[in-house]
Amino acid sequence: MLPIPIERVLEAQKRIEAYTQLTPLMRMDSLIPSRANKILVKAETFQKTGSFKLRGAANFLLQHLDEAKKHGVVTASAGNHGQAVAAMSTRLGISATIVMPTTTPALKTENAKRLGGKVELVGQSFEEAVQHARALSDNKKHLYVHGYADPDVIAGQGTLALEMTAKERFADIEAVIVPVGGGGLAAGVCTVLKAQRPDIKIYGVAAKNVPTCWELYHGKQPEAPSRRYTLAEGVAIKSTNTEIVDFLKQHLDDFFLIEEESIAHSIALLAERAKIVAEGAAALSLAVLLEEKIQEKNVALILSGGNVDLPTLSRVLQRGLVEQGRLARLHITGTDRPGLLHTITEVLFRTQANIIQVSHTRGTLNIGVGEAKIEVDIETRAADHTQEIIEELKKTSLRVERVF
Repeated sequence: MLPIPIERVLEAQKRIEAYTQLTPLMRMDSLIPSRANKILVKAETFQKTGSFKLRGAANFLLQHLDEAKKHGVVTASAGNHGQAVAAMSTRLGISATIVMPTTTPALKTENAKRLGGKVELVGQSFEEAVQHARALSDNKKHLYVHGYADPDVIAGQGTLALEMTAKERFADIEAVIVPVGGGGLAAGVCTVLKAQRPDIKIYGVAAKNVPTCWELYHGKQPEAPSRRYTLAEGVAIKSTNTEIVDFLKQHLDDFFLIEEESIAHSIALLAERAKIVAEGAAALSLAVLLEEKIQEKNVALILSGGNVDLPTLSRVLQRGLVEQGRLARLHITGTDRPGLLHTITEVLFRTQANIIQVSHTRGTLNIGVGEAKIEVDIETRAADHTQEIIEELKKTSLRVERVF
């Protein structure tokens, strides 16, 4: 399967250009102003199905069109690959069955249906979905479309790197950071970049909660597959292809793991500073810079997709506000008398805090007799503004505890 010649990627680029979006390579130094460097962002968030996966799916199906139309196709997916197969199959007149774990975000399952796929939710893990999809392929003769371990899929994903190298602004880039799940995207990127820019550094990144490919890359025996939650479900592969791992060992310059807190921080930062909605797997690239894991100054980040559901995005953004001190919950205790709430709201008005919600408690064992506790959630400008508000409340003889 690997290595594949770069000519195969060039052929894939011509084959799929009518079916995929040429996504932007944008300069985003403002993501980390203190770094004083050049940051380019390859935003596959703007791909037609919201992820790079459309590239590989399109190249594979166009290469196997007759068989796909005759027997239909089936695939297993954690979300993005399934959407890509569904969209491309519908466009080409192919019947497609998409098997997804029951834990797949609702946005991705609904999108796969909307794009024309027949969705089946099976098992708690990606591996269980794969087993079911393979059984359908064997029993019903459907053509199986692998999410990453196929040379046509890898060549399709590599077209992303061809688009990057074609831009003049990419010429002085010293390093590229690419998210790694099964490794198909990283293999395609390495194929192109190491052929065209052998001096460039390529760094892989995965979620610490699902480290299978990282463990194999570093020669470790993977732990038993776990069900640990990760925001980066797009790279939540608990087994992968050894041939791809061996290829990545030869071509990646290093491979990092990222904690969930950094993933959440990166999603929030991309939303606020770049105005880009990125899913957890995509945000891994930025997290490498935030954690200062590499020394290169001129860097390109591959944002692999933007298919994050609204509840998850809402939780992440709220967490980001809390981390920045711009969202706070205060427990304010004072004498239970008329005017207590007015005193509090007058201070909040004067200090320009925005009240989100208020609750009033009295008569419980954790406050004194004759006292009342007000719980208030407020939005502020920054952490120092929040502290200023707390100090002003204390000047009125109120006891103030910051919960978060």
